[in-house]
Amino acid sequence: MAKAGQILYRLQLLDTELSEQLSKLREAQALLGESAELRSARRALKKASEELTTCGGRLRELEMDLRRVNDRIAATRDRLYGGRVTNPKELSGLQQDFDYSKRTREKLEDQVLTAMVVVEDCEKSLADATGRLADVQKAWQEQQESLTARLGRLQASIAALRDQREGVAVLLGAGDLALYQELKRRKGGRAVVLLVGQMCQGCRVTLPTSKAQLVRRGADLITCAHCGRILTTES
Repeated sequence: MAKAGQILYRLQLLDTELSEQLSKLREAQALLGESAELRSARRALKKASEELTTCGGRLRELEMDLRRVNDRIAATRDRLYGGRVTNPKELSGLQQDFDYSKRTREKLEDQVLTAMVVVEDCEKSLADATGRLADVQKAWQEQQESLTARLGRLQASIAALRDQREGVAVLLGAGDLALYQELKRRKGGRAVVLLVGQMCQGCRVTLPTSKAQLVRRGADLITCAHCGRILTTES
C-alpha cells in the first residue's frame, strides 16, 4: 500500500502538470480573436480605400473643370471667329479671354495627368492592401482553427488530470492535505521532495540515519528539518 508521503508526491506531480496545462490553456485562449496583425491589415485597407476615394474625387473635379474650360474655349472661339462680333474692343476682350482659357486648359491638363498617376498609385495600394488582408485573414483563420483544436485537447487533458487528482486526494486525510496545501503555498508549489540516500532533494542537506529510516518506513509524514518540505521515497 502506498505511503502518505508517496501519495502526496503523486498529488504534487498531478498538480504541477495541471498547473502547466492550465497555463497553456490561458495562453491559447489569449490568442483567440482578432490579432493585431489582422486589425492592422484592415486599417491599411480602409486607409487605401479612403485615399483612392479622395484621389478619384480630385481627378473627377479636374476633369469637370477641364470640360468646362474646353466648352468656354469653344464658345469663345465661335464668337471670336464667327463674324458676329465686329466691335474691336469686344474682339480684343474675347481674344484675351480665349488666350487665358487656353493657358488654364494647359495647366488643367497637366493637373489631370498628375491626378491620373496618383489614382493609379492609389489603385495599386488598394490592390496590395486587399491582397495583404486576404493573406493575413487566411493565416489567422488557420491559426484560429488550430487553436480551437488545441483548446479542445487541453480542456480534455485538464479534465482528466482533475479526475486523477480527485482520485488521489480521497486517499489522504484532511490533516495531510492541509499540510500539503500550506507547504505548497509557502514553497513555490514544491511541498514534497524525494529522499535519495540520506539527502533531501529539496535543499540538498543530508539527514541523520534515524530520520531517513523514518521516512522510508512511511508511518508518519516526516518533514526536512532544514527546508521544511515533506520527505518521501520513490514507490
